[in-house]
Amino acid sequence: MERLEEVHEGIQCLSVDLLSNILARLPVRLLGQLMSVSKPWLALISDPHFRKLHRYRAIKSPKLLIVKQATPTDRISSNWGPLHRSLHMYTMDVSNKDVCGTYYTKGIIGRHYNCFYMFPSTNLVCYSDYGWEYVCNLATKEVSALPRSSFRSRRGMVCGYILATNEYKIVSFFDPDMDRYHPNGGGKLVCETLTLRDGGPVPCSWRQVEDLPQLAALRCQSSAQVNGSMYMIFYRGNTILSFELENEKFKSLGYPQDGYTHHGEGCEENAILTELEGFLCLGYHWKQFSAMTIYMLMDLERKIWVKKYTIPLYEIGREIRISGLGYLPLTNENGEILIKLCGSRAVLYNIKDKSFRRVGDASIVFDNYNNAQFDLYFERFFTLGRR
Repeated sequence: MERLEEVHEGIQCLSVDLLSNILARLPVRLLGQLMSVSKPWLALISDPHFRKLHRYRAIKSPKLLIVKQATPTDRISSNWGPLHRSLHMYTMDVSNKDVCGTYYTKGIIGRHYNCFYMFPSTNLVCYSDYGWEYVCNLATKEVSALPRSSFRSRRGMVCGYILATNEYKIVSFFDPDMDRYHPNGGGKLVCETLTLRDGGPVPCSWRQVEDLPQLAALRCQSSAQVNGSMYMIFYRGNTILSFELENEKFKSLGYPQDGYTHHGEGCEENAILTELEGFLCLGYHWKQFSAMTIYMLMDLERKIWVKKYTIPLYEIGREIRISGLGYLPLTNENGEILIKLCGSRAVLYNIKDKSFRRVGDASIVFDNYNNAQFDLYFERFFTLGRR
């Protein structure tokens, strides 16, 4: 007890700036517990300046989130699915490829489990269970049920974060004229939104957005958030669709024209949206050249695209398919581009050195788990208000 009292007195002697710097390195879930230690700690952790510091550190030191469905072992027969499935979630420090720890495991998922959505650069994961959809907050390990939509033929779901109000907005697209099991798309899409507010509860209904442009497409292929707007590519679509999160307004944006061939039906190339250095970027994978060209939208008003990077991919292999991109800042002058490869692999490309490095120990993190998805992970102070 005497030793504990000495430690407590030592902590009390720390300056507010030093204590803030120490606590800002801790995860959100642990900080939530420390808020009950004392009133001074509650005031410190609740202070907007501290939360801004914590958010800045999280952006500068992102982790890699890995979500996978556990391999079922209880199949009744070849015609039946498993009695239950588990959804496992991990985080990994990308600065040390040997570090990987279990972060969170979602319990039992029923036979009617369909899929899960990883929303890029958020701490939210959405999954289905017995026909219901749930959203999981990885930072606080909260799970809340989402209301049922008035449509069933979903063609994509994206999520963006509004910094000014500390809110998440889920945007879902549907094709009401097509059966959800139909193999081909091409119908006119409709859109519904759901706003998640800090402290909850989750709203009881979706709200339809009326001004969606006439878009005939199969499904949402890629998305990215830049400066308060979500940008989306739709498979077999002919434009990039943007959605202002606060105003809920849609706009259309053309593709780069500098040597760019649209990724329509029959093309082998793969187009992916991402945010790099605060700008919207489009990565275009040329399989025949084993390379990726990244175009950056330098002027949104005049819709000026600039060819920013060309990344040779022959070191990784020719028979690859890229499923996503991300950005890991190292310094003010340097950073790494996360390249997500199909087959549950990832590499980091150093912009300055033009070199690759593998993310994680593949034998532990990726190869032992099928159907894994992964993305950069940033913690935020946000609670769903339910468990």
